[in-house]
Amino acid sequence: MSNGEDIQKYGFYIENNFSEEYFFKDILMTCYEKELLDDKLLKRISYERLENLKVQLKYYTKDESSSIMVEVAESLMEGIDYTIGIYLKTFDNIELIVNELKNTSLFEMLQKGHDLIKKKTAESKKLLDKIQKNKLKVDNYAYNDTIDYGYLVFFKEYDDFFVPNKIHGPADYQLYVDNINYSGIEYIKNYLETLNLENEFCYNFDINKINKLLKGYDKKCEVLVINIFELVLINSLGLIICGKSLNNLTINNIDREHIKNKLNKLSLEELQAALLQYANRCCEILNIKNKALVNYIRKSIPKITSLINTSIELNRLEKVFISFDENSDNKVIEYTDGKKLSNFAFRKLSEKIRECSTIEEKVDLIKNNIKSLEDLVDILGAECLFEYEYIMYFKSLSQMEIILLSKYVSDISFEDEYEKEWYVEFNKYMSSLNKEEQVIITEVKERIQLS
Repeated sequence: MSNGEDIQKYGFYIENNFSEEYFFKDILMTCYEKELLDDKLLKRISYERLENLKVQLKYYTKDESSSIMVEVAESLMEGIDYTIGIYLKTFDNIELIVNELKNTSLFEMLQKGHDLIKKKTAESKKLLDKIQKNKLKVDNYAYNDTIDYGYLVFFKEYDDFFVPNKIHGPADYQLYVDNINYSGIEYIKNYLETLNLENEFCYNFDINKINKLLKGYDKKCEVLVINIFELVLINSLGLIICGKSLNNLTINNIDREHIKNKLNKLSLEELQAALLQYANRCCEILNIKNKALVNYIRKSIPKITSLINTSIELNRLEKVFISFDENSDNKVIEYTDGKKLSNFAFRKLSEKIRECSTIEEKVDLIKNNIKSLEDLVDILGAECLFEYEYIMYFKSLSQMEIILLSKYVSDISFEDEYEKEWYVEFNKYMSSLNKEEQVIITEVKERIQLS
C-alpha cells in the first residue's frame, strides 16, 4: 500500500501528492494530464464506473426501488472509487497502474478491492485483539476506553461493502504521530499499527514508573487526553542527555539544568540533529530491533524538537521533562461516589443486561449507565452476570476501578447467595493478578477515603 513517504515509487511523478482516500481519482487525473490515458480509455472507465454504481444501487435498495437520494448515490460512488483505489495501490509504479487500467475492467478491480478490504479488516481485528490483551496497565480513560470499546464500535458498524471509506467509533486516545490522510479501514489499520508500536516502546519500562510519570505530569492524568508514548520517550531522551540510566524515568531539577545548558545554544536544525542522535542511542540501549518502531521514534523527533525548543525559550523545561511526585505515595485519596440510579432506572437496566446475548453487550451497558460504586455492587449481585462473565467484566476495569471496588467491598458483608457468588469471582480475579499488582492495589486502597 502506498503512503506519502513511498510516493517516490511512482517514478517521475513524485511531485504529485496522491490522496490516500481519493487515490483512484487522482491517478486518473494525473495520467490524463500526462497523456498516459486517452479520451477513448477515459470514456470506457467513466462508463464502467457508472455500471458499477448501478450494481451497487441494486444491492443497496435490494432491487426494490428505482429512486434514491443524490447524496446516497454520491456516497456509494465514493465507496466504489475508494475500493478500486485500494486495489491500485498494490502496484509499484504508474506504468503498472496504467497497464492495469487498460487491460482490466473496473468491475474486476472492484471485486479485488473488496477482497483486500476484507483482508485488512480481518488483520486489524486480530491486531486489536493483541493490543487489548497486552495494553499498558495505566489509569487513563481515553487510552483504556479507546482500546476496550472505541474500536469495537468501529468493527461493529463498519460497512466494508457500501461505504468502506467511512468510519464510526471515536478514538479519544490520540497517537503521537498520526496520519490523518488515511480513511476507512486504512486509517483504522494504520492507527492500530501505530498504537501497537507506541505500546511496544513503553513495554521497555517498568509500568509503575510509567504511572508515576503520568502522575508527575498531572495528578488528574486519568481524565486527560495525553499520549503516554510521548511522555516516556521525552523523559528517556532527557535521561540519555544527562548520561543517566533509563531504569528510573524521573527527571529532577539538576537534570533539567544540565539539559538546558547542553541544548539552549543549538539552532533548531542542530537541536533536531542532536535529538535524533539521542533517539538512536535510546534504541541501542533498549535493544530495539523493530525497524518500524525505530522509524516511528525518529519520525517523532521533529515534533519533540519544536516542543523542547519552545520550552527552552520560555524557561519551562519542567513542563516537558517530568519529575515524579514523590510525595503523592502517602497522600490520602478522597473519592466521592457518583450519582445513584433511581430504583426504577436500576430495575430497567438490570433487565436489559439480562436480555443481552453476549458479555460484550453487558459490559457496554454497565459501563455506560452505572456511575456509582454502590450501584455497581448492586448490579453485580443482581443475577446479571454468570460464571466466567464476572472475570471478563473485571478484566475490562482499569486498575483504579479495581482498587475502588476492592476498597468498597472490603467494608461490607454479604448475606445473599448471589452477592457471595460475584465476590468469590472477584477474589479469584484478584488472586490471578501478579504480586506486584496486588501490592499496588493494597497500598493505594489503604489511602482511599470514600465520601
